[in-house]
Amino acid sequence: MMQGQDIRDRLKDIEDFLLDEYKENKEEKKRDWRTYEQRLMNRIKGAIKNLEPLIDEAMNFETHRGQGRKPELELKQKVIILLLKELSGKSNRMMASMLAVFSLLSGIDVSYKTVERLYSDSEVGMAIYNLHTVILTKKGVENINTCEDGTGYSLTIRKHYASETEKRKDKAKEYSGTKTFVYSFKLLDLESKMYVAYGMSTKSEKEAFDRTLDCAAIFPQ
Repeated sequence: MMQGQDIRDRLKDIEDFLLDEYKENKEEKKRDWRTYEQRLMNRIKGAIKNLEPLIDEAMNFETHRGQGRKPELELKQKVIILLLKELSGKSNRMMASMLAVFSLLSGIDVSYKTVERLYSDSEVGMAIYNLHTVILTKKGVENINTCEDGTGYSLTIRKHYASETEKRKDKAKEYSGTKTFVYSFKLLDLESKMYVAYGMSTKSEKEAFDRTLDCAAIFPQ
């Protein structure tokens, strides 16, 4: 019977083999930086241009706002800021600083806490979910053939998910009374190379997996 370490060793051997094969068969091409940067800029411009109508379509829902202070940002601005932050890979503080720099053009100047709160904004969450669905529909992703990716994110700097799981085996995957890890599970469509579903849980990997399947229920079986 193969043990976990045996499987990991074989996966490592396969990975090394495929990497060697790729290096041997890869055709070396000298990059023309002038044309590369031009093509990259055209792709970025095209992506940004195509993104706005998709965002507008994703925001096609009504929300009731009661009495109180008017939000600093409109919903569309919130969604765009969050998307740009993720696309650029910036931290909350750096994104807020960039907004301040360009505030003369955009009129948007908010604190990093405002950027941080976008992740827990329910309206932003609905818009992002709708945007994901709209993009999958536009790409024609229907009958999916997927691969999976599950992992855990430590909520403390003292524990590492992989080492804790190895040390405590399956016990590390169950809820121990303290929210040590956040578990994440994703499904990737192999044809379109797009993530089609995801789930998260503070309890167990199984709960994250079940939530992912619930998210994927929109696709035909």
